[in-house]
Amino acid sequence: MNEERIALELKNITKIFPGVKALSNVSLKMREGEVHALMGENGAGKSTLIRILSGVHAQDEGTVSVFGEQVHFNNPREAFFKGINVVHQERNLVPTFSVAENILLEKISEKAISLIDREKIFQEAQEFMNMVGLDISPRQRVENLSAGQKQMIEIAKALSSRAKIILLDEPTASLSLKEADALLAIIRQLKKQGVSFLYVSHKLEEVFQIADMVTVLRDGQNAGPEKTIKELDRSKLIEMMVGRTQNIKKLEIRNLRKEAVLEVNDLSSKKSPMKNSFKLYKGEILGWYGLVGAGRTELAKALIGAEASIAGEVLLNGKMVKIRSVAEAIKKARMVYVTENRQEEGLFLSHSITRNVAASMWKKICNRFFMLDLEEEKKVAEYYKQKLEIRTPSIEQLVANLSGGNKQKVCIAKGLSVKPEILIFDEPTVGIDIKTKSEIHDLISNLAYEGISIIVISSDMPEIVQLVDRILVFKNGQICGELQNCKDYDPMSRNIMDHIFSKI
Repeated sequence: MNEERIALELKNITKIFPGVKALSNVSLKMREGEVHALMGENGAGKSTLIRILSGVHAQDEGTVSVFGEQVHFNNPREAFFKGINVVHQERNLVPTFSVAENILLEKISEKAISLIDREKIFQEAQEFMNMVGLDISPRQRVENLSAGQKQMIEIAKALSSRAKIILLDEPTASLSLKEADALLAIIRQLKKQGVSFLYVSHKLEEVFQIADMVTVLRDGQNAGPEKTIKELDRSKLIEMMVGRTQNIKKLEIRNLRKEAVLEVNDLSSKKSPMKNSFKLYKGEILGWYGLVGAGRTELAKALIGAEASIAGEVLLNGKMVKIRSVAEAIKKARMVYVTENRQEEGLFLSHSITRNVAASMWKKICNRFFMLDLEEEKKVAEYYKQKLEIRTPSIEQLVANLSGGNKQKVCIAKGLSVKPEILIFDEPTVGIDIKTKSEIHDLISNLAYEGISIIVISSDMPEIVQLVDRILVFKNGQICGELQNCKDYDPMSRNIMDHIFSKI
């Protein structure tokens, strides 16, 4: 590792989105030939920082310097030509192209098809494949390869652009242990050649294996000065990520009646193949916490029939029920799922608040001629506008024109309109301002006091600890721990992280 030459330096980077300060005065210094781990909880600002460095977003304040030259990227292409390349958790490859075509895609795209010398492309790609130890034919189509091979292609692709700084975002998330070990070995080799890596991972064992330096983000800010990996151990690193608790409101611990409304035994689906079992009690708020990709949403969708289950049983108030669709979840189980993707799955953006709120109960408010009772529809929408304090001059306003917080309230109102017994909230406050977030927390608490049983899927640790009664911790598609919430942030957050970082 070259201690003298600074490959990448960030000074006081600030990024503000409407209603949210995603990054505040973040600084980082990475040396040539260094693996610099970027750590933090979900929502700490890591992804925003990666997007700034790769040219997807521009910072509002602060400076970025690459090998001593101050730069400001307006698009990913500008970052690319400065030698910065990002390897995302989601592959950015063309499945129907060959390995060689994917590795040299940038070069190929600059030429007319008729001018491409394919044999030369295969030979040149082989050079970069050798650098990452990829022992397959450059002519092979990418769609037929393993996740590990695709990851190596991504790195070979970065090297083909002569990248000197590679941003790795959860690079081993979908790799087997053998593939992950192979990737770490390649990174060690490339370090010796002067390539610098900004390494984002939630896998602590991996970070301690590969990183030279560590920067931790918490709530969009540096959690402290950068540390050498030798200065840290597992508990110190978790403590830096979790932080203090002065802004976490400590709520009462509720004594709930142990009346199981929902019992799930060994449920699995194609997208959630691990068998999971749990109980949900009347009036309980049950939290599902895990890192992004831990399998929580997949299990929820199997539960509501959005994904076909392949095994397991669901009992509602002690009686077995078979749920084959979202409509059956509402009709048979009075179970409603409030999606994390409200823009695409939860709302009709080009329609009014009225039409959205009443969408789940149209059959109930049709008259005897099967015509929608417009007055009843308006009455329902007006009721939930008042109950949820949806801020709008009119219930006839298009949902597309509402703020993120008010869109979420409309999404919740749509679910409440069918009078559910069980509500599943998936990331209920993502992209929402602090005031509305607090209102939604109060709403969820009040619904539980009214006797509705609630599951909250959240990647926001403070939200989980503040809001729920009991916590199921997910890892790799499976429930790996169950915790009774004492509503004390420090011990709870450490206990949760211990479950996530333990081997199961």
